[in-house]
Amino acid sequence: MRNMRVLAAIGTAMLVTGVLYCLAAEQGGARKKLLVYSESDGFRHSVVARPLTGELSFAEKILKDILTKAGYEVYFSQCFHDLKDEKQFDQFDGIILYTSGNPKINREALLKWLRSGRTLVGIHAATDSFTDDEAFVRMIGAAFLTHGAGDKEVTVKVENRDHPSTRMLPAEWVLADEIYQFKGFSRDNVRMLISIDTGKTNLEPQRMKADEYYPVAWTREEGKGRVFYTSLGHREDVWTNPLYQDHVLAGVAWALGLAEAK
Repeated sequence: MRNMRVLAAIGTAMLVTGVLYCLAAEQGGARKKLLVYSESDGFRHSVVARPLTGELSFAEKILKDILTKAGYEVYFSQCFHDLKDEKQFDQFDGIILYTSGNPKINREALLKWLRSGRTLVGIHAATDSFTDDEAFVRMIGAAFLTHGAGDKEVTVKVENRDHPSTRMLPAEWVLADEIYQFKGFSRDNVRMLISIDTGKTNLEPQRMKADEYYPVAWTREEGKGRVFYTSLGHREDVWTNPLYQDHVLAGVAWALGLAEAK
């Protein structure tokens, strides 16, 4: 990442490349620094597509709002140049990924950085990234396989009420979103948070089966680092839902070690 001091001085100004924003000035390094990284190689979800004017995407604007209000120093990037070497990773306490395909980031540096005690938060298409990379798939917990209809309601059930990211959720959360199905998923590799209640969901439009398991959000530890992943976040009305915003915000806090499970 280019000169942080320049970024701090210009606040919300954009770099010449048009791909990296500084959304909060540095204040003595006291606040946790987060990078929201949403570069895509191939398909780009509409909620992270930036307009031609260069302003932040729909999801980025919401993350800017909730994360800065929570006291974090937040940066946004859609450029692989910002995650090429270890020094660039080391500037951040946590990285939030909403990527897809195989963006040209340094995966070895990412894993080393995370295992040293940092934070990774994956949202929705983060599991549709590097799906042939076994180390990345194990780190994030699964790889995208397919999905059903994105405009039909599902019922999500809370499996772990003791985690900060689920305490605000109803026992049965009904919402419409694009629900991922995964490959490379093992319950032994994660701590489950929420999953699809197949008994209370219309399975046909989702291309689901009653006797199969469909995880939605989970956590895991990678070395000394923490990973929080939620597959929700395809639709704009999900992003504007206060329950979803609180779910993500609490997941970030847990991954940073600022909120603990009971």
